[in-house]
Amino acid sequence: MSRITVLAIACAAASPAAAQDSAVRSAADAFGERVGIEQIGLYNEGQVRGFDLNASGAYRIEDAYFSRAAPLNDPVLAGVGVRVGVNAARLAYPAPSGVVNYRLREPGPRNGFTIGAGLRDYGTPTIEFNGSWKDEADRFSLAGGAVWRPIARWGAGTEGEAVDVGIVGRWRISETQTLRAFATTYDRHYDGDFAFHSADGVLPPDAQERRNYSPEWARVEATSANLGALYNGRFNGWSVDLSAFRSVFDLGRSDFTLIETRADGSATATAMIVPAKTNTSDSAEARLSRVFEVGAFSHLLSASVRGRKSEVELASTLFVPLGALTLDTVVAPSSEPVWSGTRGLDVVEQVTGSVGYGLVWADRLQVRLGAHRTRYEKTVDTLSGARTRGVDQTTLYNASAVWSVTSRTALFASWVTGLEESGVAPQTATNRDEVLAPVEAEQYEVGVRHAVTSGLTFIGALFEVSKPTTGFRADGSFAFVGEVAHRGVEGSLAGRLDDKTSIVLGAVAFQPEVTGPLVEAGVVGERAAGISSVVANASVERQLGAGWSVDAQLTYSGDRWADTRNTFKTPAQVQVNLGARRRFELQGRPATLRVLASNITGADGYWGSPSGLLWPITPPTVRAMLTIGFGG
Repeated sequence: MSRITVLAIACAAASPAAAQDSAVRSAADAFGERVGIEQIGLYNEGQVRGFDLNASGAYRIEDAYFSRAAPLNDPVLAGVGVRVGVNAARLAYPAPSGVVNYRLREPGPRNGFTIGAGLRDYGTPTIEFNGSWKDEADRFSLAGGAVWRPIARWGAGTEGEAVDVGIVGRWRISETQTLRAFATTYDRHYDGDFAFHSADGVLPPDAQERRNYSPEWARVEATSANLGALYNGRFNGWSVDLSAFRSVFDLGRSDFTLIETRADGSATATAMIVPAKTNTSDSAEARLSRVFEVGAFSHLLSASVRGRKSEVELASTLFVPLGALTLDTVVAPSSEPVWSGTRGLDVVEQVTGSVGYGLVWADRLQVRLGAHRTRYEKTVDTLSGARTRGVDQTTLYNASAVWSVTSRTALFASWVTGLEESGVAPQTATNRDEVLAPVEAEQYEVGVRHAVTSGLTFIGALFEVSKPTTGFRADGSFAFVGEVAHRGVEGSLAGRLDDKTSIVLGAVAFQPEVTGPLVEAGVVGERAAGISSVVANASVERQLGAGWSVDAQLTYSGDRWADTRNTFKTPAQVQVNLGARRRFELQGRPATLRVLASNITGADGYWGSPSGLLWPITPPTVRAMLTIGFGG
């Protein structure tokens, strides 16, 4: 038994244990749900339907517009859900590819706190604190926590330390007005990042498990911080929603090592050194709405203004050759370099005004329409010292309908357009540092939702998401060169089979097609790189006797093209996780023991990525945490 676990048991001389939440029982569908460090479903916070959400910026906090420089971390979160299909049809401000919604913590039914201790992945000792408080009138409340990993270990073999803290406050100003505020920070440092790239267009031999291929002096030092406030008020039939957020990603150091591999396992390494940089993003939204009842019809009228300002510090990269190695060895010792170079700044300011209309006819029909006029301005102080600027103004639209054919079956359809960033031309282009205009993405979708039983729901959909794509032209310039479209089908079956069994089953299959002059010329393949076009996920949790429950998760990810020319692939992967949870009393206090074994079949190899980098698949690991409650 570890010293951390012994410490947790010793603290139990006094303890209600807040039961550790289950992602399986929290999920409304199979499209993506995260509770704490447990993630299930087809999609996640960074990728939906094969597209990178960091470009679309489709993030919300309690449905309020959020432009993030860094994601929210666990101490302030009740959970994170990916909304697509029918669960995104009612959103006031939807986005192509779906929306990620962060849910803030609420106080528990009784005041109290929990202490947890044990091991996270790869033997990482962890101490967690979580708690909540509210006054007798439930006007004021606090909820939050902290996670300390004094020796943090990651699957790639890197090691460091991490501290994660956050708090959420709520003030019920009156029966019709509520104000919430939160603040959270996540600080970590570890010994450098690395990835692989094929120099000869062949998948290399497997890397050594948990071997750090970075030089001894490599470091990553980063701090993420988010804070914000949300206000909701209702006045004579009107609803007012106000929100403001600040998101910061402070990178003190970010050494990255690129390993250029060959089929025989030989390689060369290059370190990429970038100085300290800070990214900040401020976002705010004001929304006014009212519902009018006219006979059997309900009409929703809404108007909103949302804006953001994002600043990304730029810096040139110092390339440091580290010499030859093999995948069975490590890089040779070298002296630590000192960065020298140039700096710049990337600033985006965007303001969007929206009007919306919604119609509900009894329990039969729901319609949502929206129009959004947006002004997007990007200014870049380039690394060469020049300033470039681009302004784009456009009108975006969304329309959706949900028709309840019967009390158990509904059909839905939606159409959404959205604006996404394209960045600037890279240093290797003849038009380097040129600001590229944002692109308009478009999504069409039709589907069905059917209540198989009172506790089990099926959702199926056909979708198409498309947008322009960038690349190098024949003259060496970097610009828009074609179109990328993902057309596919997805399905979800989620809920309770009975009082003791919960399931989440999902699958998606789509065709990621790239078209344009570069494809016709054979420079780029017609399939997007780094994307599994078939993904399936099955999760089940079963309640047993004596406070025990067991759970299992199986994930299949199809093969991926490993380069943009479509010359070689990373193979399909199957991963299996098994877990158990027990709720019991320890020294008269409620406690929870959670054990989870990940990748128990030992899947190995590499993940292909859209950038062309190869990332080693993390090896099997086991987590074990004991949580004990106090108070209440």
